[in-house]
Amino acid sequence: MLTDAKVKTLKPQDKVYRLLDAERLYIEVRPTGKKIWRFKYTVDGKEGTISFGEYPAVTLQEARKLKDEARAKLAQGLNPSTEKKKEKLERRIKASNTFKAIAEEYAAEQMKHKSADYVERFRSCMEMDVYKEIGSMPIKEITSAHIFSIMKNTVQRISNSPRFGTGEAAANLNRRFIGLVMRYAIITSRLDNDPTYALRSVISQPEVEHARPLNPQERKALREKFKSYNGSTTVRNAGLAMLYSMLRTVEIRKLEWSYIDFDAKTITLPRSSRQAQQERVMKRNRTHVVPMSTQLHNLLLKQKIVSGDQIYVFPSPQKRNCMLSRTTLNRMLEYMGLSTVTAHDFRATASTLLNEHGYDEKWIEAQLAHADDNKTRASYNHAKYLADRRKMMQDWANMVDSW
Repeated sequence: MLTDAKVKTLKPQDKVYRLLDAERLYIEVRPTGKKIWRFKYTVDGKEGTISFGEYPAVTLQEARKLKDEARAKLAQGLNPSTEKKKEKLERRIKASNTFKAIAEEYAAEQMKHKSADYVERFRSCMEMDVYKEIGSMPIKEITSAHIFSIMKNTVQRISNSPRFGTGEAAANLNRRFIGLVMRYAIITSRLDNDPTYALRSVISQPEVEHARPLNPQERKALREKFKSYNGSTTVRNAGLAMLYSMLRTVEIRKLEWSYIDFDAKTITLPRSSRQAQQERVMKRNRTHVVPMSTQLHNLLLKQKIVSGDQIYVFPSPQKRNCMLSRTTLNRMLEYMGLSTVTAHDFRATASTLLNEHGYDEKWIEAQLAHADDNKTRASYNHAKYLADRRKMMQDWANMVDSW
């Protein structure tokens, strides 16, 4: 019988040679220096051999254990080599049916027409909260309890960082994203039931804080903070452009230079964005024309120097030709010390003050791009009110600068 010390000292020769251990287990020494454990067996009157791996990765003791397992299979009339192949295939199938493998497949196959922002949110949720708990698990073994644990841990993680809220929304977003993967596994015949179904109302979200008009003190502070802001020029300009234009945050983030006509002093938001052909920029899938005030016109001319060679007017400071992240403008306000103010409040402030100053409600609604159920009338009114809105938007910009 072999000893570990003897196996360790075996030297390669010009030709392959073999040394027997016991019960047909032997080690094969190759001219390259590799030492391979092999076991010779007979099943159904035919001889065969099976490899147990290379020494020293597989020790003498481990090789003997594998030999005993192979002999046990032979006693049951099973071929060790055939069984090894089956086990290898089962491991491969099991690896391909882990939650992470199916989630990555889902992202590649089912998110082709989603916006880059949406895909990034999905991947971020997976990496931050989901994969570390269930990523390596076979999807069939994942229960509602596993997912509930992820949701509770998400709430805890975010609760420990007060600037990001209480975490209920993020926990429910994780549940929805996990549910998308689970239902994809069902339709691809790898799962029978969706374990997220039982968790639909397990964590209640706090009531949504709707946009509100800023009070006089907040308006004054906001305008002063913009003047002294020493962060990214692009982020500052994006915030001011949103304030002057009454556009939504997503519209500012997706604004492209191709939408801007400096001669006509207009911004024309098309039916769909270059970033995501299937994702609508405007509600009701309508083109929206925004007249520019002198202040907005001048601001965009200055921004042209900063990012005129990129697709987006206000691109990410970190990634060329990528949009600002969803949270950037609100993070800017927090950095300014205005943690109670959100970018969505800009539109509510403009609507409230313009109504208070007696501007026609139809002009304000058109500027806010609020949908009209009658598409023909909506298009007509959009064009009809353009001159009126131009005057209103110049007055609005002057009002902002007066704060």
